[in-house]
Amino acid sequence: MRKSVIIFVLFLLLSCICSAADLLPDSVAYRAGKWFQYVPYAHSLYADEHPEYFRVDMGAVSCKPEANYGGTSTAYSMQMFAVFGARISVWTMDLQERRFSLNVAQTASACLWMDVSESTTVPVVNTDYRIAVPTFTFLHRLQGKEKVPFLKNYSIQFCPFKHESTHIGDEMVLQRADMGYALRRVNVSYNYAELNVTLNEPEDRYAATHTFRMGGLILLNPKEGWYWLDSRDGDVNNIASNQPVHSNKIGIPERYGPSGLPFEVWLQYQYQSSCSKHGFQAIVSAEIRNRARYGYSLTETSHALTPREAAADPRCFTYSVFVGARYNMPHYDGYFSRVAMGVRAYHGNCPYGMFRSIDNFSHVGICVVYQ
Repeated sequence: MRKSVIIFVLFLLLSCICSAADLLPDSVAYRAGKWFQYVPYAHSLYADEHPEYFRVDMGAVSCKPEANYGGTSTAYSMQMFAVFGARISVWTMDLQERRFSLNVAQTASACLWMDVSESTTVPVVNTDYRIAVPTFTFLHRLQGKEKVPFLKNYSIQFCPFKHESTHIGDEMVLQRADMGYALRRVNVSYNYAELNVTLNEPEDRYAATHTFRMGGLILLNPKEGWYWLDSRDGDVNNIASNQPVHSNKIGIPERYGPSGLPFEVWLQYQYQSSCSKHGFQAIVSAEIRNRARYGYSLTETSHALTPREAAADPRCFTYSVFVGARYNMPHYDGYFSRVAMGVRAYHGNCPYGMFRSIDNFSHVGICVVYQ
């Protein structure tokens, strides 16, 4: 709580200082910063599994029994993922003739997973929500003697507090209750901080650029793990954890997931070709991520009489690739100025909600990005 108050006070102080720019001459106000001005850096790359832009994927998805509402007997079925994300620049400032830039942005996103191939209904399998306090980015453009071959700039992006909350679809909850599963709904909800370091931010949307990004997140409440369960949603004994079963303030038994390694790390790469005179360019993007695969079983129907033996969530790698083309709207470079279409493929543990216990999850299909 104290950390949150300090962050809020610092941001409020920054806002007051920057508001004084309106009273200064234009040349000084420019250096003091501008409000709500679009910046072309620090945006999510195209292979990012949890991006901050609009994206729709439609294609073949693994039919795993834990998330197979219609009981499809084939290996894959047609399903849809839609991300509604945004990164809004709140305040930005350039220094030393744009050699350095500082930016404060607000981000949020929601991801919807729907099984569009189900014949009687189109169930919502899962929804994920991510919100954050302002994200801070520092960008250094290399000029003059600072120039390094193949390196135009680098950036450091930090968000001190983000929150993810996920929710299984109503149809899925009812079905799991009817079929007598031991775990009907697992509460995946946690707070974390995130850091990204990027080489060659693709500021110039027309120029050929190789972008490299490495990042990570760390839980702010590691003892509570990535998820928790209460007895209203399932058998708390069926989660193998080193955390004890306890009663909450209203007397309902709860249990947190195991407090294993409280972080995720990732590496990303993206190539954009030079832009044609008609505004088109090729995009190739890839991500490899190491994260916790949640260590419970969603297919169990038997109930444990005593709490399961403590076990840490296993670590795993996930892989995401996007290959396609992008169209840049002429004479405008800002929000919603480009649209891309291509093929995106994913393999690893399921990256959505409580279904992150599913291993060998894959999907491949057509992807549209509006940014």
